[in-house]
Amino acid sequence: MLKRITASRNRRFTRALPDVLDLLVICAEGGLSLDGALSRVAREFRRFLPEMADELGLTAIELGFLPNRRDALMNLPRRVDIPGVHSLVHTLVQTERYGTPLAQSLRALSTELRDERMLKAEEKAAKLPATMTVPMIVFILPAVFIVLIGPAMISVFKAFHH
Repeated sequence: MLKRITASRNRRFTRALPDVLDLLVICAEGGLSLDGALSRVAREFRRFLPEMADELGLTAIELGFLPNRRDALMNLPRRVDIPGVHSLVHTLVQTERYGTPLAQSLRALSTELRDERMLKAEEKAAKLPATMTVPMIVFILPAVFIVLIGPAMISVFKAFHH
């Protein structure tokens, strides 16, 4: 049961992560620091995904509280173990270390995550015909045969009966 709850939470986080990144980009372009941007996004996400808001808010608090910002950022993927969060944290750590523009790095990561989500959807769509073959054979084909052959069989039975 715990695995199912965790998997559901991770799916919600994975689905919401590109939107979180977009809001972080907007906040960073608006001049907010990383701490301020995380706090703002946490407030905005409070209605839609409270768990994500809690994690982002806790990370913002840790950034202001812990002496090493890298440790504060690395705590996030320990709590939320999904690949997108790992990528986000590594991007943020590199941005802090090398001084690259935050908005530009987050925009690139957001684009990458959206492309990845689109590829997964395309993969599912490509597998659909193979998946639907068996149900079509089992359920739809007999109904089609009954509709097509049924009237002819009724005529044959009437002819033999008389």
